[in-house]
Amino acid sequence: MTKTLVINYTPRNGSYTKVLFDEFVELAKGKTEIKHLDLVETPPDLLLSQNLNLIMEWNMGKRDFSKTEQLILSNHHQLIEDVLETDNIVLAFPIYNFTMPATVKAWVDAVVVSDKTFSFNPETGFSGLCNDKKALSIIVSGFDYNNSGGINEYASSTIKQNYDFMGIASEQISAFGVDQNRDQLHLILDNAKLKIKKLVDRWYPN
Repeated sequence: MTKTLVINYTPRNGSYTKVLFDEFVELAKGKTEIKHLDLVETPPDLLLSQNLNLIMEWNMGKRDFSKTEQLILSNHHQLIEDVLETDNIVLAFPIYNFTMPATVKAWVDAVVVSDKTFSFNPETGFSGLCNDKKALSIIVSGFDYNNSGGINEYASSTIKQNYDFMGIASEQISAFGVDQNRDQLHLILDNAKLKIKKLVDRWYPN
């Protein structure tokens, strides 16, 4: 049976992101082994001076860290292992101020790591190390960026670029305009749920 890492950042009461996230989990139950990471309950460490410098040392090739340094890095290492041990990743989050919330970006920063999820060769450049994995982004916004009149969001491109960099083939299911087009709320959510069902059927055919 495949393994699927499901990750959500859904802190708001009545979150529509959580509605769609729960829809995926319910449909996928019994079809894949699910590991759940709630970024609200167990948030990634932000990149601050202490851990950032250790991560930079790792990226430069250092491996002989002290026990204290290993403890500081433990949050990052666990998040990386979660990715390496799974076949599929599902990440659900809302858009805040045109992009992903800081906590979600912190998860991205924690798992894009040299010699773990990507490598670098001076002659050939960067190469993703996660080519055997697939990912789904479930992204919800109160504003309708599909009919924005020139207003852009950067969450979609940011998460896709990072997945591409790690070698992960990714897809996105969006529910935009849930506040702006409240008269169409049920239609927006139902369309997203239908896409989720089709993806679940495709990912887990047996």
